[in-house]
Amino acid sequence: MWNIIQSLWSSLALFLSALFFHGMILRSIRENKPKWFINNHQHHIIRYFIGMYYGVLGLYFIWRGLPGEDFGIYTDMLINIIILLNIFSGTGPATIATSMIIIGKLLLGHDPHMQLIYAFFLLSYHFICIQVNTLKISLVKKFILSKLSITPFMLYYLHFKMAIPLQVYTIPKWLLIFTISFVCSLLLYLAARFIDTSNKQIFELRQSSIHDPLTKLANYRHFDTCLRNEYKESIFKQTPLSVIIFDIDFFKSINDTYGHQTGNIILSHLSIALKKVLFHENALIARIGGEEFAVLLPDTSRDGATFYAEQLRKQIEKTDFPFKDEEIRLTVSVGAATMDHLHHFESGEALLKAADAALYTAKENGRNRVYTANLIVPLKE
Repeated sequence: MWNIIQSLWSSLALFLSALFFHGMILRSIRENKPKWFINNHQHHIIRYFIGMYYGVLGLYFIWRGLPGEDFGIYTDMLINIIILLNIFSGTGPATIATSMIIIGKLLLGHDPHMQLIYAFFLLSYHFICIQVNTLKISLVKKFILSKLSITPFMLYYLHFKMAIPLQVYTIPKWLLIFTISFVCSLLLYLAARFIDTSNKQIFELRQSSIHDPLTKLANYRHFDTCLRNEYKESIFKQTPLSVIIFDIDFFKSINDTYGHQTGNIILSHLSIALKKVLFHENALIARIGGEEFAVLLPDTSRDGATFYAEQLRKQIEKTDFPFKDEEIRLTVSVGAATMDHLHHFESGEALLKAADAALYTAKENGRNRVYTANLIVPLKE
């Protein structure tokens, strides 16, 4: 009995540790966003990694169950992996983990016939969990339904593998086994739910702290932090750094004519139009004032910044901004500045001020145009 309790406790502790480690890694990746993470396949990469991560955990439980009777403990842990992955990570990671578990069971098991039956049940159960996960019910109901659907397999496994007869006098033993199994699974489900919910809440709070609530673009504080960091990296790597600033021409008259609520709607639609401009993947678009926006362009030359600025101006000019039964056309004035081997600035703030000065030059010369800062200060030897 002591061996059973010890195996159960160690398995639960390991599974819970794996869940919390998984949560911390995902939180770190979301917050730091390493460069390998910023690509079109980032979500698939993480999902595949999660599947393999829990597949390895499943292989460990298979290995632990090899020396002798596992009393269903390690098998139950494999079932929990399939349940939790289907509920919280989706079909892809669950399929990867299930495949690794089945292959491991077939390769490491001693009885080929029994292992084939075992693999068939696991695969069938995985497909059952997939179907349960498509139901429009709460997560806890999905968990309970998934857990109950494994009952036939557990009856078969415990009866033939552990020689527990299906008799009236064994009902208390069956009830005890299923109660322990359900409580352990529930504990793991609650831990996974807590980690998933807390990670999402932390991510949403962080996103709200760095994004403008109206346009969903980066806010000034986040833009300023990124500008300082990119300035230091540009100095260190001797790579160009460009900044674009623009604002909407005659936006005050739009607010006066149509009202501030309409102005907010236009700003919201403007952010959508900005996303159609094909900036490179490291660009950061931010709302830094009322109708003033900025674009941070790391590793972008003066010509590149001018090109992006002109593309931006043209995109806004040709966009129709719907308002009730009419459409409003807008134009923007754009200023750009670049730090490179010919143009040096003492700080990121100085670079931003140079772009801002170019913006006002564009306004003074008729608006709806792009001006680039021409401040040239030789780099110090």
